[in-house]
Amino acid sequence: HGLILIFILYDIWCFYFKHLFARFENSPSLSLPSEMEISGGIDQFHVHGHRQECYPRFSPNFVSGVGIQVTDIIESLWVNTNNVSESTRGMSTGHRQEVIDDIINDSNWMKLTRSSMYIVNETLVLRH
Repeated sequence: HGLILIFILYDIWCFYFKHLFARFENSPSLSLPSEMEISGGIDQFHVHGHRQECYPRFSPNFVSGVGIQVTDIIESLWVNTNNVSESTRGMSTGHRQEVIDDIINDSNWMKLTRSSMYIVNETLVLRH
């Protein structure tokens, strides 16, 4: 319906895309419009862990017109949860789960309540 280009970021795009079009061709239920182009890459969090040749080929930094966004937000939260591992180590399973839930809920609350501050600041910067 008018969509002609799809750019996919996938942790293992370098492997996955090799057989992507064969999957469409060999599937009775999948079809790809002839005018649609599919390309992809590996998000910044994962591309550095791949072979050296994957970086220039699949990093979104080198694809014209591709915006960058954080796609692996859960992995960036591990730093905070790792910091409490010492205090949760001796807890029962239920207590440990409650403490970790509280930490993640607090993190989500802080992102929610602080996001308006960033949106306002970005709007002010864009208007100037």
